[in-house]
Amino acid sequence: MNINIDLLPQRVKTKEGGFPVIPVAGVLTVVATASLLTYTYFDTKSSVQSLEEQILAQTEVQNTLQQDFLTKTTGLTEYNYVEQYTHMNRLLGSIYKDTIDTKERVYMLLPEKAEVNNYSFVNSGELSMQITFQSKGDAAIYLNRLLNADLVSSAEVQTISTNDQDLVYQSQFTLMLHTLVGEES
Repeated sequence: MNINIDLLPQRVKTKEGGFPVIPVAGVLTVVATASLLTYTYFDTKSSVQSLEEQILAQTEVQNTLQQDFLTKTTGLTEYNYVEQYTHMNRLLGSIYKDTIDTKERVYMLLPEKAEVNNYSFVNSGELSMQITFQSKGDAAIYLNRLLNADLVSSAEVQTISTNDQDLVYQSQFTLMLHTLVGEES
């Protein structure tokens, strides 16, 4: 005979056939995570597409501005005038003699103590000068030097006036110079 003594309180075992919470919670978590990842994927994809469109638009704007810049810098404009004027200076320098050099050569022919009061040069070669001399013969000496100079094609004295108070003579000269490169130099 077996004697069975149960000292534990009586419990009624009931079989729960109810709702499984843990598996359902797990499935909901997986579905929520999948939904969140799908949303993030499509949102990121649309953001990347939007950025690509912005980059394309900015590239088009950059190309337009670059084309405008090239248009503005082609030909003589405010953007490249230094280069154009430098080129023009070289071109004119190859056609016309240097006017500063010409002026210095004309001044070197002056007699001692002669002073130029007025100097007017036209690029066609016409030169007009008003000179103050210390003696009567200096105007003749200067005219002779001019006529013998290789850069002068013609020279003449227009007027000679005297200032008795200062004892000086003012002469007005008209010259025709060789101004083109290659002209009798």
